[in-house]
Amino acid sequence: MDGSSTLNAGCRGIDLNTTDQKTRVILLVDDDPSVREYVCGTLERQEFRVVTAGTGIEALDYLKTEVVDLMILDVQMPEMSGYEVLARLRNDARSEKLPVIFLTVEDSRGQEADGLRAGVIDYISKDVLRPDRVDILLYRVRNFFVWQENERLRGAIATMVAANHEINNLLMVIQGSADIMRLSRMCDSESEGAELLKRISDSRKDISSVLERISSIDRWETTAYIKGIEMLDLESVA
Repeated sequence: MDGSSTLNAGCRGIDLNTTDQKTRVILLVDDDPSVREYVCGTLERQEFRVVTAGTGIEALDYLKTEVVDLMILDVQMPEMSGYEVLARLRNDARSEKLPVIFLTVEDSRGQEADGLRAGVIDYISKDVLRPDRVDILLYRVRNFFVWQENERLRGAIATMVAANHEINNLLMVIQGSADIMRLSRMCDSESEGAELLKRISDSRKDISSVLERISSIDRWETTAYIKGIEMLDLESVA
């Protein structure tokens, strides 16, 4: 972008290459520099990473190459309104599911309904942008991320439960085949084959135990696996 661009990767010049992977990235789009500075500082104090843009065009250009977790979008902006930006987001496969919050001076019930109907997840009046009310913005943003994580957990658990059912069916076949071989005396009790059958049976029980623990998960906890990658912490499952 040219030198007049108002796009900023954080009010305090955050290094995009060193930010913690778990930090939520919020793209704030507003043509008012004072609003950008105030909201950005407020969110960064809560350990969110904030990228700001002064126009809808700048925001859309940024999203062509970068990924964010949430967009906070002003409705009334020159050149391109918030509704126009939202429409373009929904028509692009890269951003069609990006959560958007409208932040606006237009706070009538009818306008709020219009915004929610258009597909934003929340509609917040700029009246909250003052010290005694800014917590409302923080709560709305934080509550959205909590809800999003709960939905992700619910979906992951549903997938694991379905997979557990299929895997258990296969384990039953394996165990049944081993039992038939044992009952048919295909392997002498002292033979190497008998030892292999015992290992098959023991392994099946171990796998079933792991699957049962996965099915009982009611919270999402991870543990470090290798650098940059985490795995589900089954030891934390009661």
